[in-house]
Amino acid sequence: MIIRYFKHTFSLVTVGLSLVTGATAAQAAGLGFSVIADGLDNPRNLAFGADGSIYVTESGTGGDGEDGRCIPSPSAGFIPLCAGNTGKLTKINPDGTKVDILSNLPSLALTPFGEQAAGPADIQFDGAGNAYFLYGFAGDPSNRETVLNTPILGQLYKLDLNSFELTSLADFAEYELENNPDGSDIITNPYAMTIVGNNAYVIDGGGNAIYSVGLDGSGINNVAGFPDQPLPSNTEFPPLPPDAGDDVGFPTVLQSVPTAVTVAPDGSLTVAEYSGFPYPEGSARIFSVDPTTLQAEVLYDGFTQLTGATYDDEGNLYVLQHMNVAEWKAIEQGGNVIGDIGGSIIKIAPDGTQTTLWSGNGLEAASGLFFGPDGRLYTSNRARLADLGQVVAIDPQVVPEPNTILGVLLFGAGTRFFRKVVKDKQQSNQEDI
Repeated sequence: MIIRYFKHTFSLVTVGLSLVTGATAAQAAGLGFSVIADGLDNPRNLAFGADGSIYVTESGTGGDGEDGRCIPSPSAGFIPLCAGNTGKLTKINPDGTKVDILSNLPSLALTPFGEQAAGPADIQFDGAGNAYFLYGFAGDPSNRETVLNTPILGQLYKLDLNSFELTSLADFAEYELENNPDGSDIITNPYAMTIVGNNAYVIDGGGNAIYSVGLDGSGINNVAGFPDQPLPSNTEFPPLPPDAGDDVGFPTVLQSVPTAVTVAPDGSLTVAEYSGFPYPEGSARIFSVDPTTLQAEVLYDGFTQLTGATYDDEGNLYVLQHMNVAEWKAIEQGGNVIGDIGGSIIKIAPDGTQTTLWSGNGLEAASGLFFGPDGRLYTSNRARLADLGQVVAIDPQVVPEPNTILGVLLFGAGTRFFRKVVKDKQQSNQEDI
């Protein structure tokens, strides 16, 4: 299947890649934290072009539901996921200009909030500079062509950045529907990938699986599911809404929900997981995966909601915690912030020694973790929210002092402002209904 998209109107916005303007931004940069771009809709994974530009996928804000293209959300059972053409592929040039490479792309999101979208999920380049574009889904794949009328979702494509043609290389939604690799509920959500030679390794956070896909057009070559784990005895559950009914139950095991994949120094794959609902603190694991057999073994455990992983040249592993607490304690479905949504970057040395490099201090509900050519770590901040997403860079050599007056003032003021923006946006959404 080949799909052709055309360029849309360019939007040029100055966002300092090396220099951050404004007093608050300058203070943040002084702490090793720089905002590269903001105003993004559910930004997810990113990649660097040969010229140092950043390509970032925006999963969009879904649709308004008026056309009936809605399905139940697998993670927010009381809010519908609705389809719309609000996804994007955005390029941030080295001079700071922001360009919509592709826009009006299919997207699913919680309606009317635009939160937790599924759409454009990742972009990566192979050794020859060819681009590959991953589409998420987040739902029952049997609804893709029928209810949603969005057949592009849940697939891996080769992307021609000159003609903007998308050529399908693998259809994970169809494979999940026909094979259900992990043997649990039939849900698919391709979330992230890494490329090694002529193969792409794609993790499916809905299907709890990892796929090996031939970039030569040979399709899906191998697939393996990740194991569940017992539900901790001290697991806390969120309170049910008043209209939940009597037939709502809680899980007895934790599904894996893999969300990050990278290549380890020894050539194996390293996969980090979010862990399933209700996302208990300390329950997320890191796996070592054989790239040939796709068999996994646990490397480390004890983390909370991991959404990023990468290595430096010295073999140190860096992992990203989306939030430091179970998400339901900090943010309600729909995006209402009710607690601290701060996350962390944790460094794991080759001998297993762990050091928290960054916690909070502007890092909020982030996803994806990558080293840039300047040696800084890049991530999509506020990756689950509409219009509030960012691409940020963090200097791993600069560890903030959160107990200093400056650190407390900056973090506190930023959090209060963020919550106010979310609240105002939700009120605006409600008034528009």
